[in-house]
Amino acid sequence: MNVLKDREEAVRSPVVDRTLFQKTLAECIQAAGIDPGCHELIVGGSYEDAEMLRGVGFRRMTLSNVDAVAASGPPRMEGVELDTVYADVEKMPLADGSYDLVLAHAVLHHCRSPHAALLEMLRVSRRNVIFLEPNDSLLMRALVRFRLSFPYELPAVVACGFESGGVRNTCIPNYIYRWDRRDMQKATASFLAESDFALYARSYWDFNVDRAELARRNQTRIGSFTKVLGPGLFLAGLHGFQAVANRLPWVSGQGNKFFGCITKQDRLKPWLVRQGDGIAFKRDYGQRG
Repeated sequence: MNVLKDREEAVRSPVVDRTLFQKTLAECIQAAGIDPGCHELIVGGSYEDAEMLRGVGFRRMTLSNVDAVAASGPPRMEGVELDTVYADVEKMPLADGSYDLVLAHAVLHHCRSPHAALLEMLRVSRRNVIFLEPNDSLLMRALVRFRLSFPYELPAVVACGFESGGVRNTCIPNYIYRWDRRDMQKATASFLAESDFALYARSYWDFNVDRAELARRNQTRIGSFTKVLGPGLFLAGLHGFQAVANRLPWVSGQGNKFFGCITKQDRLKPWLVRQGDGIAFKRDYGQRG
């Protein structure tokens, strides 16, 4: 998937604030015991992503899908070993376990199959997979139902001159696939059927929009509010709500963002046993009454 996030973000909005994602990522690193010195693959990554990740301690990063600048190579980033690779996230030409950690920031919902992309990330990762995507919650479903949020990402295509920014970075607006912990657990359990794994999940509110972004959301009823309140007051209200809501666990859990981390474990399921170079079913386990 050719997601050139540098170009998209430059067109989409002058304000791209990843403060809350960076804070949540730092908390995850501590909770999951992730070594910042590990080698990371940043799927659909931009140099802004690399700069943000450097802020939490990562030092060995490879960015995928930045082929527009691959010829000249990545820029110098002090204290960081930075590389680039071309890889379609839904079918990466990379060996199993090529990287310690694979991370995708707001990329999966641009795929034809978000689940296929996640499973590819799991395959290529030796240890951890981290992703940020829209959250699937009761409140977010209600917002979509009452047209305060739209199920397709039209504004991204509009912001990219009607030529890209959609599904697989085409002009076709992508469906906004929303995740929750249960969805992440089921997809992971299906792929890692032989071994255990650990999950870390956080949901929160992050209204990373400005006046221009609000104006592009004319397919929702948000315009009715901005006409009455004005965009400035409406944005101030959003950010005020965000600050309060993220301090309340249940309300935060209903937020528009879902942060997920999957940690692979070497331990096999109790009904399996290692046999030579492979895995076999533990016969005495199957005979238990």
